[in-house]
Amino acid sequence: MNDSYWVILPAAGVGARMQAKQPKQYLTLNGQYLIDQTIQRLLNHEKITNIAVGLSVNDAYWLDSIWANDKRIHRYIGGKERSDTVLNGLSFIMDRHAIKDEFVLVHDAARPLISLSEIDDLLANTNPVGALLALPAKDTIKQSQQDLEHYTAHVESTLDRQYIWQAQTPQKFKADVLFTALLAAHAKNAVITDESSALEFMGQKPDLVEGKASNFKVTLPIDLLIAQSLLPALDKH
Repeated sequence: MNDSYWVILPAAGVGARMQAKQPKQYLTLNGQYLIDQTIQRLLNHEKITNIAVGLSVNDAYWLDSIWANDKRIHRYIGGKERSDTVLNGLSFIMDRHAIKDEFVLVHDAARPLISLSEIDDLLANTNPVGALLALPAKDTIKQSQQDLEHYTAHVESTLDRQYIWQAQTPQKFKADVLFTALLAAHAKNAVITDESSALEFMGQKPDLVEGKASNFKVTLPIDLLIAQSLLPALDKH
């Protein structure tokens, strides 16, 4: 277990599903950028000492962030896809800050309600492969069959939800191992939707650490309203 941790915060996306004029990480949540709230909650943890923020080369908002000039925050240029941005972030901290065989965290910029206790639980996990926060499925899960001609979906089967978890972030892996896994996955054009899937592609089995439903990803306009209502209560804990 590390004495301190770096967090990679990919924030180069546009968040098209939010249908906003600016990238969703720069929408306002209780008077601050969404990404600013996320950074604050991460830095509230005593073991998180540095955050590498991956930004679009055309980012026009970051300089207005309350964290833009904080020495604990390190800016780098992200990539086209999330996995590209994470890969660039790993390269940045490995090359410039000599972080290689240490665990690092990767967190979504649009998950501003992460709690200290969730981070504690993740950091306490001892699986040498790594671990991620996740939620056991509560609803019945259907696997669909797409009807591309009629733009509809039909039920193909019902999955056993006792084996289904919804992945969250942060996710914790050793920097050099995750870097190698992402490179290998990219070389094979594998679909990588989170860091764990890159390790899975390499045949590894990270641990699932149960998180909280409040640690959701702000994706749609309704999510921002929910986050606004929950934030004051979470700040008391």
